Amino acid sequence: MIRNYIIVIALVATIVDAAASRRNYFKAHRFDEHTEKPIPMASDYRDEIGVREHLSDVSFDDWFNGPYLMPMRRYILEDQGIVPAISYLGNFAANPWGGFSRGAAISSNVNMDLGIDLGKLTKAKELKGFSINTTWSWRFGNSLTKERIGNAFNVQQCYGDPTIRSQALYLSYNKQIDDWSLLVKVGRIAAGDNFLSNPIYWLYQNNAFDGNPVGIFKQQKWSAYPGSTWGAFVKIDNANGAYFKAGVYKINTDEQDSPHEHGLDWSMSGDGVNANFEMGWNINHDNSGRSPGCIAVGIANDWYNVPYLNSTKTATDFSYTVYLHADYMLWNLGAPKKHVKNAAFIERDKDAYRDLRGLVAWCVVQYNPNQNTALMPLFINGGLLFNAPFESRADDVVCFGFAYGKFSNSLTTQNKGSYELALELNYKFQVNKFFFIQPNIQYINNTNGGEYPDALVLGMQFGLNL
Repeated sequence: MIRNYIIVIALVATIVDAAASRRNYFKAHRFDEHTEKPIPMASDYRDEIGVREHLSDVSFDDWFNGPYLMPMRRYILEDQGIVPAISYLGNFAANPWGGFSRGAAISSNVNMDLGIDLGKLTKAKELKGFSINTTWSWRFGNSLTKERIGNAFNVQQCYGDPTIRSQALYLSYNKQIDDWSLLVKVGRIAAGDNFLSNPIYWLYQNNAFDGNPVGIFKQQKWSAYPGSTWGAFVKIDNANGAYFKAGVYKINTDEQDSPHEHGLDWSMSGDGVNANFEMGWNINHDNSGRSPGCIAVGIANDWYNVPYLNSTKTATDFSYTVYLHADYMLWNLGAPKKHVKNAAFIERDKDAYRDLRGLVAWCVVQYNPNQNTALMPLFINGGLLFNAPFESRADDVVCFGFAYGKFSNSLTTQNKGSYELALELNYKFQVNKFFFIQPNIQYINNTNGGEYPDALVLGMQFGLNL
């Protein structure tokens, strides 16, 4: 669940969950980036809103400027190390022209988290550093991509099988040793929770960007939210920002991942094994105010019966993808929250680099050398983001992104050797600490390799932290 913040979170004044798989888009860290311990959020206002018995006792300003839609008395649980979180995300999209027909669609995702700090709950020294974390996802709605456009990159990132699904249930352990920290996770997790993840990606509505850059799913068997599988993960990082992480995950069968199983088929049988390795350097992820960035390289390996695209009788038992992702704040204008007081700003007790105002460039490259098995062997995306475009709007962000995918030359369909290109421009308006709206415009070029006309998409992403 916790995703490694290997990138410039500086610009991400979007309120992104540190446990990215849970997709809590609206608050600061719910689970600590390095320790996986749940972070209580209610303590800051317990002497104000939190201790009041009834919502009628809360003024409109107190409620509107608080961190939750429903803030009452959460601290009672949080003081014991039990941190619940519920969030909603919606995606509206319409294509006034392009695709195979015109129309509109709305998709939704409700995310439910529960984190338990076992050391804090039990007061036992032996359990210090241990946490249990679980997540459920409920998705519903329609897909404009499937029903109207026919493109490869879904224009609504939160669309999925309409069902309630157990997304994660795992035990984590962390240990700090001098300048080094260790994190271990075991249980029901997903590769996308831990690798190829970056808070920058959550700032887009098109699924080519959001979550994990989508090329990996067209090259490998890759587990990701809202799915999960049995797995183990370890991360070692240094105070200077250098890190290494490795994970091994069971490859589920299609039946195990099907909607009617609701993520509850926990049998150990499967189609194979996925193992991933990544190393990188988080640059200036501290309180220095210097321009932050990151550079990371990794490899994803699959051992399973990988069928060829042009033959049902030919297969290989191994496939791999290499990837690189990087970002850097090109133009650093400092931290506006230090100079402008606003009760609606999202408080961050640490990770101040996330609040730096400025322009960030980012890019991802994913490549699988086997044209016979990878639907899209080359995938590149990237973009520019401006965090806090107005000093008084320190939690807003303007985002532009492009995503290019090259279809395999081994395909037997008409998109053989062709490509699809997606562009998105959006503005994330943080209304208050628990609600945002994000209008966006997308352009789909060479739709599904030229099968359908280019499409213009008008979208709106919106989220609420309950």
